[in-house]
Amino acid sequence: MKRTEVYAHRGFSAMAPENTMAAFQRAVDAGADGVELDVHLTKDNKVVVIHDETVKRTTDGTGKVRELTLEELRRLDAGSWFDPEFKGEKIPTLEEVLQLVAEHGMKINIELKNNRVIYPELEQKVANLLQQYGLVKQAVISSFNHYSLKVMKQVQPEIDTAILYMEGLVDPWVYAKHAGATSLHPYWYTVVEEVVKGCQKENLPVRPFTVNQPKGMRRLLQLGVDAIITDKPDVLREEMEKTAAISPS
Repeated sequence: MKRTEVYAHRGFSAMAPENTMAAFQRAVDAGADGVELDVHLTKDNKVVVIHDETVKRTTDGTGKVRELTLEELRRLDAGSWFDPEFKGEKIPTLEEVLQLVAEHGMKINIELKNNRVIYPELEQKVANLLQQYGLVKQAVISSFNHYSLKVMKQVQPEIDTAILYMEGLVDPWVYAKHAGATSLHPYWYTVVEEVVKGCQKENLPVRPFTVNQPKGMRRLLQLGVDAIITDKPDVLREEMEKTAAISPS
């Protein structure tokens, strides 16, 4: 059976503030195969790593990412909200994370946050950075905006693109192929054996998100999903070891 890969959701976000270099470094230290992160564009068109359209929830500042320059964003504290230990953590640029990923030979899942705010240049800028760091083949681009994925395929045809979705879709592999995507990132609770088998038959990887409970991890490991996206890569590693120990040789 093919080994399931471990993707750290927004880095090791159970142990460090999400989407910060501290969280990504901890994902490296935990032995994750890859990291998942979210990107937006700043007022001066720099690609930055943050989940929300605004900075309010994860920094000590206020305002929309799109209305702030990179310099303004870098003045914000993106760590203290999580724990005083992380005071002074900054909102990273995508380039900073790519440097870390390239250094450690990891994979990377970049979610394009082209949802509530549309960034017409986001796909091209992300593609350019992946090319610059030689990470096109180690990357998967996901989004809830499937039109954005089509644009990414146009600017970088060989990139792996994954549809994000929350619903229990019938034959989701049919839709994915229709949309031109090459992977599926479903909400984990919607993943059943029929979905995994259908996708395997069409050679479309399935990487459920965001799986944090051991019971859910075990179920998905038994189904043979290609990767699991989790806030707790350490817990997933433990469950993988247990599953391997009881599997027939």
